[in-house]
Amino acid sequence: MANYSEFFIADHHQAVARAKARESGKSPSIDVPVLPTPGLSDFEIEVLGEFAVKRVHATGVAAELSLVDIELDTLFAVPDALLEVFAELNAPEDPEDIVELAAEWAAAEEMESTPEVTEPLLRALTAMAAAALSAAEGNAKMGLFFYSAS
Repeated sequence: MANYSEFFIADHHQAVARAKARESGKSPSIDVPVLPTPGLSDFEIEVLGEFAVKRVHATGVAAELSLVDIELDTLFAVPDALLEVFAELNAPEDPEDIVELAAEWAAAEEMESTPEVTEPLLRALTAMAAAALSAAEGNAKMGLFFYSAS
């Protein structure tokens, strides 16, 4: 499990600057929308991605996060297809989808959590994914990034 992790909306340059500041122990000067996550690792996010892809029947969408920079093994981009899956869950056809997905994620052997923790986190993540898609409509360089450090 990571000591600190977060999702944030930024462009590539902002994301790298934010991650470098975090790695050097400084508070990032880049002000972007941020969703702190309770020490989740990239692997735990990929587990969620696999469950989310199945939930929305997005056959063929990979749940792996993309490494942004070879020198920054703590910074990942959420690929566009996975971002769309998360955003689709922001307004699911069945409101129980989020509840069930959060419970499934919490119960995964890779997780050490409960639905009481994962459900609000998942709701915040899906809202942030929708916001990232909206930001990308106005600026194609914008995306959703995940930072996770031990």
